[in-house]
Amino acid sequence: MFPRRRRHPTAYKSSISWINGIAHTPADMTETAKTISKMFGNVKVNYSYNPTSMQTPSDTLGYIKDLSQATTQKFGKITEEVSNLVSHLSTEVSKIGSKGRVVHIAHSQGALITYLAARHLTQAQQERIEVVCFGGAAALTSRDFPHFARRVNYYSCNDPLLHVVSNAAKALNTGFLGGFTQGGEPEFVFLTPKGNDPIIDHGLLGPTYSDIVAWEGRRYQEKFVPVSKRFIRRYGKPAALRTRLRFIEARRRVIELWKAVIAWLVLKFYEMKALVNRVVVVGLLRDEKVRENHIIQIAVNSTNGTAEG
Repeated sequence: MFPRRRRHPTAYKSSISWINGIAHTPADMTETAKTISKMFGNVKVNYSYNPTSMQTPSDTLGYIKDLSQATTQKFGKITEEVSNLVSHLSTEVSKIGSKGRVVHIAHSQGALITYLAARHLTQAQQERIEVVCFGGAAALTSRDFPHFARRVNYYSCNDPLLHVVSNAAKALNTGFLGGFTQGGEPEFVFLTPKGNDPIIDHGLLGPTYSDIVAWEGRRYQEKFVPVSKRFIRRYGKPAALRTRLRFIEARRRVIELWKAVIAWLVLKFYEMKALVNRVVVVGLLRDEKVRENHIIQIAVNSTNGTAEG
């Protein structure tokens, strides 16, 4: 009577991965991960830490060391951070199953590390990863990595790293936004700066990129998180429990209504069947009475004929 409940079409396992750019302390990682988690519906953010050489926010020497490391990576050097990210992404893919997705967020130098690490991932692993880069020191495109489930490179139009990523700068100058993903999404997306300062607009949680991170969070929830879990994460378990109980009560009432309707239909069926039987019986009795009268009439006629003879 009732259709079998189907699994939510997007209820497959998923994971949020993140790798940072330069000048991120462990405290910065913790705070940024919390912000990303909130934008993605309070899901856990599993990050691969790209450590900084800076001891304090004003440590110029440490900042120069970070830039020097990024420069060597730009020339293809496989550093410890690259190896760690390969291991990190392999672990995340192993958690989600054959139909799951890892949404990997990479910012600044983190995109360059992702570019180098991607060369050490198998095709099967890449097919289960969506790569979302913000102000990347390298751009991941279908030309180099055709097997990723999704590739998108966001750049503020005043991002300073456009000066070192030639294919991104070419896309901005020519308007040719590279290849397209399966959903028709361009590989390069250029954003109007909101901070009017290249350094501010380059920040992952700055005024330009933060809106897009939030948009990616909404997309993730709509695509990968069942409605019930989204409700719980937004309103908490008590409200979700009350809603669930109301749903169960409404479902119980609907079932009772259906049972009553079915019982009424069955009753009417048997009443109609009994009525038909009575009509048939009456008809048979009437036919039997007519038959008896006919036999009597024949007998009378026979008697009269014999008497006359």
